[in-house]
Amino acid sequence: MSLLIFLYRIPNRRVRALIRRIVTILDGGFLYSRTLREIFLKYHGVQIGYGTYGGCFALGNIRPNIEIGRYCSIAPRVDFIRANHPLGDPTMHPIAHRVDFNPSLKRDRFNWTKLKIGNDVWIGQNAVVLPSCRNIGNGAVIGAGSIVTKDVPAYTVVAGNPARTIKMRFDLETSNRLEDSNWWELDQNELIEELDSLFTITGCRHDHLNL
Repeated sequence: MSLLIFLYRIPNRRVRALIRRIVTILDGGFLYSRTLREIFLKYHGVQIGYGTYGGCFALGNIRPNIEIGRYCSIAPRVDFIRANHPLGDPTMHPIAHRVDFNPSLKRDRFNWTKLKIGNDVWIGQNAVVLPSCRNIGNGAVIGAGSIVTKDVPAYTVVAGNPARTIKMRFDLETSNRLEDSNWWELDQNELIEELDSLFTITGCRHDHLNL
C-alpha cells in the first residue's frame, strides 16, 4: 500500500484513478479503506471519516480544506464550493486568480474557506454547499437539490433554495443523548453489535434485523 501511495504523486488523472481503484479493492472497499482516506488527505486536502461513502470521493465536486466526519452518506453530484469569484477585482476570470489557469501566480488569490461536516450527516443528490457555510453538525440532513448558504445545526433537516430548516430530527433531550453516546467512534463490527442499544435512545425498534 505504501508503494501505491507513493506512486500517487504522479500528476496523471488516469494513473491516479487506477491507483484509487486498486487501493479500494485491496483495502476491502471504499467504505472503510484507510489507505484511500490517507491518499485523499495527503494529496487532495480532504479528510474523510471512517464509514463515510458516496460523492465525497468524486474529485470533480470535492475541494481542499474539507473535513468530513464518520458514517456520513454523501449522494452523487453533491458540489462543495469553497470560494467565490472576486467581485471587486477588475476581472473575475480565474486567469487572474488561480495558479492552474496562470502559472505566473505564486499562489491562488481565491479565499478558499474551510468546511467541517460532522458525523452521520446525510446530503442529498445535487445539493450545493456554498462558501458561506462553514459547519454542518452531527446528524444533519440536507435535502436533494438544496443550496446551502449558512451553517446547519446538528440534527436539523434543511431543504430548498436557499436551504431552510424543515424540522428537527429529535427533541433536545434525544439529541443530547445521541451526542453523548459518541456511537460514531465505533468500528463496523462494534456498531453492528450496539445497534439495538443505539435504537433505544430514539425509542425506535430495530426489528428489521430479525425479519
